[in-house]
Amino acid sequence: MILRIIPYLLIIIPIISFFYTPEAPSSMKSGGRHVIGDLVYLLFTIPWWGKLLSILIGFVWISSDNEKKENAE
Repeated sequence: MILRIIPYLLIIIPIISFFYTPEAPSSMKSGGRHVIGDLVYLLFTIPWWGKLLSILIGFVWISSDNEKKENAE
C-alpha cells in the first residue's frame, strides 16, 4: 500500500513546498516511527534542485509501473 503512495508523494509534496514551508513534525522531535510524515518533511526541506529530481523520479516510477501493467495484460 505504501509503495503505491510514495511516487505520488514524490510529485505532489515538492510542488506544494515551492509555496509553503512547514515546521518540523513532532515525530522527528520525539523520535517516533512516522515514516510518511518524515518523508513529507524531507521533501519540504530539500533544495529546489532536489525537488525537481524528486518530481522526475516520481514520474519515472509511475510510468514504469504503468508499462509493467500494460505488458502483463
